[in-house]
Amino acid sequence: MGCTSSNTAHDKEELKKLNDLAEINSSETQLRATLLIQRWFRRWRAELEVRRRCTWTIFQTMEYASENEQLKLYNFFNEIISGLPDAFNAMQNEKNDQIESVEHFSKLSNPDYVTIDPEYNGPDLTFPIDEKQIKVLIDAFKEKKVLAAKHLLVLLAEARKHYMKIENVQYMVTSIAGKITVVGDLHGSLDDLLMIFFKNGLPSADNPYIINGDFVDRGPASVEVSILLFSLSLLYPNSVIINRGNHEDVIMNKRYGFTTELVKKYGVVANRISKGFEGVFRVLPLLTVVDNSVLICHGGVSDITDLQYINEIPRHKYASILRPPSKRNEEGEDEIDLIEWRQMLDLLWSDPKAALGCEPNTFRGGGTYFGPDISAAVLDKHKFKLLIRSHECKPDGYDVVHEGRVVTVFSASNYYEAGSNLGAYINLGPSHKPQFIQYSATENTSQLPLYSRVSKVESSALRDLRTKMFANQGRLQAAFENYDPEKTGLITMAEWTESMNSVLNLDLPWRTLRAKLVEQDDDGKIKYESCFKDGALEGNIANKQVTETIYRQRNILETIFRLLDTDNSGLLSREELRAGCELLAKHNGSISLSPEELDNLVDTMDINKDGEINFNEFLESFRMVDNKFASSNGNI
Repeated sequence: MGCTSSNTAHDKEELKKLNDLAEINSSETQLRATLLIQRWFRRWRAELEVRRRCTWTIFQTMEYASENEQLKLYNFFNEIISGLPDAFNAMQNEKNDQIESVEHFSKLSNPDYVTIDPEYNGPDLTFPIDEKQIKVLIDAFKEKKVLAAKHLLVLLAEARKHYMKIENVQYMVTSIAGKITVVGDLHGSLDDLLMIFFKNGLPSADNPYIINGDFVDRGPASVEVSILLFSLSLLYPNSVIINRGNHEDVIMNKRYGFTTELVKKYGVVANRISKGFEGVFRVLPLLTVVDNSVLICHGGVSDITDLQYINEIPRHKYASILRPPSKRNEEGEDEIDLIEWRQMLDLLWSDPKAALGCEPNTFRGGGTYFGPDISAAVLDKHKFKLLIRSHECKPDGYDVVHEGRVVTVFSASNYYEAGSNLGAYINLGPSHKPQFIQYSATENTSQLPLYSRVSKVESSALRDLRTKMFANQGRLQAAFENYDPEKTGLITMAEWTESMNSVLNLDLPWRTLRAKLVEQDDDGKIKYESCFKDGALEGNIANKQVTETIYRQRNILETIFRLLDTDNSGLLSREELRAGCELLAKHNGSISLSPEELDNLVDTMDINKDGEINFNEFLESFRMVDNKFASSNGNI
């Protein structure tokens, strides 16, 4: 009996040891599995982050390259005008002076020349504006109703009168309401503006706002956003300040959608309304100072920024910031104040950089890149703590750089693509420590898993990039073949990235993007023909070259079309096209067109013979001419 009991106790002890060992092994296995999962998850998140950053770089690089092209095109047209006879320049200066005058502006945008359609069912607007009317406007815009042209012209006239009375530099304090809300770029996004109002409350004397420029262009509702902001600034003139941005600019509006939106919504009276907006944009204040401690402007600063100088600038002269206005002196020479223009340009177009110093912003084509030493010097000079600026889309809707002294806020969510970025606004209290509030105006994208959001945005960015490659197919093919004299269809990775850089002129991480754009053989060589397997141009060589050239230059041709369309009707009249041809003929001595030849040219471009030329006819004319040229050289 004693022996049996002893064996049983021994067996139990051995069993306990085995169980403990199993538990230890199980714990070790679980720990290893946990570490493995964590390692995998971190790698997965890191890969997603790389894809997200590459996507962001594609969007931003292509956006800035477009702005750079716009600046070059505008400078080209100004060089043409500056090379014309003195009489023409004098006429242009006289025209500019007239536009600056209150009387001429009132005539151009006089609402008495516009009637309201008897069947109009949109909102009414009477002055002085009250809170009830603001809510009526919001409800109407939610239902996609358009404010009558007559009401809009009256609003623009009242807004211009208001802004003409105030100085370039505005001052606000946080002590009255306890906070000030700073809103960044909205770019015609009514959904984002209404989201901010929903989360933060409508502007009022107890809830002041600073709108930091770029509330028009790119988005579909620039008109409605502007109407609400101007109405609120008239209702609360001391509590709603609107700083000018680089897109409150007559030339930028022609290129980036606002002019087109006006034509679409207001038809034959779009030109009057466009002049009305131009009159308001010219007199918007340039920057705001809060509590004598926080500087708020759209773009940034430079090594010459001086607030006292800026406050003395006659800002109404600048219909566009892209080129300095000139005026003829008594000797008949153009006088240009480059220092004054630089102050304006740097304020509205500049971006911060990590490196020290100040240099031209060649990426955008205007303004400067300013380093932490420059921002510190400007802030210290004026005894400010902080610079709040906008102008750059950020993935999280905001960014903090230069040791916390420079803050970027961007309020248009989903700017590049649904899910591409959050929007944000700032609540600024007496402590001057920004409180960032983020949001997305598109509910569907905010509910998507991270992987789905990144994949969706990545697909959009790659589609845009492939479009750029498609538009440059011939030039890319030639660059690739230059490295492949034996016609093997293979080049090295370095040769491929060099070709992409030199032809597209986009500073992108091509090695990282390679897997998404082109195939590679087992030896690591690039199969460059695979770049064009999706969406390649079909047809003979000449037609491919013509289509590719028109496709590549479409944005530039559209801008030229808008510049020639002086009444912003969306159509070129015979008179407008004739004036444009005469302008080019005067600039280029090798072009000599008689009145009869000009009429024949207009008739040729007017394909449907309705007496006017739309944008498609304008593009088709270039294609026809290019085809005829190719044919005459034996290519067809």
